[in-house]
Amino acid sequence: MLAAFALLLLAPQAAPTVVWEAPPAAEAPPPRPAHNVPEWGLADPFGYERARCSPQLRGARSLEVCQAEVRAQLALALGPDLPDALRPEGMAGDCQMAQAAQGGSSYGLQCGPQSRAPTDSPRPKEVDCRPRPERGGFSSECRPVGTTEDKGLTLKLWGND
Repeated sequence: MLAAFALLLLAPQAAPTVVWEAPPAAEAPPPRPAHNVPEWGLADPFGYERARCSPQLRGARSLEVCQAEVRAQLALALGPDLPDALRPEGMAGDCQMAQAAQGGSSYGLQCGPQSRAPTDSPRPKEVDCRPRPERGGFSSECRPVGTTEDKGLTLKLWGND
């Protein structure tokens, strides 16, 4: 029995064959529509818009018309990767930088009406400025008009002036 087992182990066996199968054909992504945005414009869409819509290049066209054309080209080229601030339609007029809380981006934009805190007075306060001699020259001392002016050193003794 042992001899038969040894014979099976030592008997020449047919070499294993490797069967190569053709890999399945990968589906190609749908081709993007033709655009004329260069590679650097795809890398920096904001810079591309500024460059294309500068007054020297756009000539007599208005800024709004130029931005609409450039943003449409960028939308064709970038597709869903286009930043929100460059969307050709539905973009709010004023966008401001937001803190890095938006997905960790240092360049996050918040579009829409900006919140502005009301000021306490619509006009600046009137001040009275007087030159005051100092060692080595003069300095100006400004105080709001209508405030009581200190007349030097005062001491309060037992609550009376």
